[in-house]
Amino acid sequence: MALSPKEKEALEFIEAYFVDNGFPPTVREIGEAIGFTSKSSVYKLLRRLEAKGYLEIVPGEARGLRLIRPARGIPVLGKIPAGEPLIPYEDFEEVLPVDPSFFGEEKLFALRVKGDSMVGAGILPGDLVVIRVTEEAKNGEIVAAVLTEPEAEVTLKRLELKDGTLVLKPENPSYEPFVFEKEDVARGRVKILGVMVGLIRKGKG
Repeated sequence: MALSPKEKEALEFIEAYFVDNGFPPTVREIGEAIGFTSKSSVYKLLRRLEAKGYLEIVPGEARGLRLIRPARGIPVLGKIPAGEPLIPYEDFEEVLPVDPSFFGEEKLFALRVKGDSMVGAGILPGDLVVIRVTEEAKNGEIVAAVLTEPEAEVTLKRLELKDGTLVLKPENPSYEPFVFEKEDVARGRVKILGVMVGLIRKGKG
């Protein structure tokens, strides 16, 4: 859903505040930033942003805002805890100054590639991969998945589905695939976070 100028201004302020401070602003701080003197007016604006799917209001907390979808870029996520029902956008490390609509209207996030397990697909260490949030993926797509055992770990691999078995295959013969049977998936040992839709490689120097 499109944002009004004031909604966009407020959301961009909230995002910038998160980046600078690691936690969300108060209603008063948002009002001061966008020129609203009434707290009720700020609350109404925040509820509109919540209805449009950009943030979640946590009742009873002075800084009870949770970012769900960015307005001006694509968040680069660091640690993603297992079992989270939503991608935790407040845990982003930075925001890529890339228009999300370039990749469609879906919810997006980015991950920084660590290691060389996907070099055969042209994905190098340090690259940023753009992920479309979805729990469903097709055979052969490159997916971001969270492995919950022995501890939460996010991995980027090619998905292979065979007779109910879910396989996460590397694109490097030096690495072994992750194989999950039906019962593993049912137990939540693996969860698809999204499908890769783009790659950004920052130049050196």
